[in-house]
Amino acid sequence: MTQNENNEMDIRFIPVLDLDDRQQSLQADGLKNSSQPLATDCLFYAIQDISDAYLSKILKETVFKNTSLNGGYVLLDAEQRPILLPRCCSDLNDIHAWEQLAQGNLKQFWIGHPQVLCEYQGDMIKFKPDASQDHTGFEVPVTSLKQAVQALKDELQQIHHRFQRLAHLEKLKVEKVLKLIPQLL
Repeated sequence: MTQNENNEMDIRFIPVLDLDDRQQSLQADGLKNSSQPLATDCLFYAIQDISDAYLSKILKETVFKNTSLNGGYVLLDAEQRPILLPRCCSDLNDIHAWEQLAQGNLKQFWIGHPQVLCEYQGDMIKFKPDASQDHTGFEVPVTSLKQAVQALKDELQQIHHRFQRLAHLEKLKVEKVLKLIPQLL
């Protein structure tokens, strides 16, 4: 991964939903512009690529079943390649863990299992996504992570407004729908 002279790298987060359990109806009415999953071995789709009709269907099912939205955030490198995917039991509330990590708090960093190991090394954060394998991991400058988290928070505000709009259109209880996404200050 490339860094500039200020020890920054262009990374970003993509908010995603795991559509694995919805694979049957996904291709029929679910995606905008024939989108593809963000990684070849999973069905993580960017929320922005999910049609309003299909997202409404997902929100209705989730509220009715009183469950959470499986997904989270895909971390992309400067070349827009996924370098870290959501884990099992990840969801959109993982933004809080990423915020804590960007602020220097390793103890609160949990984005599902298997656990992602990370440590601070100067002004870098070294990630080792899979402790069970000989995986070299990757490093991200703390300043880049802070910038990526802020950009993600801005995007989550847009998602919040979209969820709210869809809840009104579908006559769902807005407060139940909005509990599915993180409340940001």
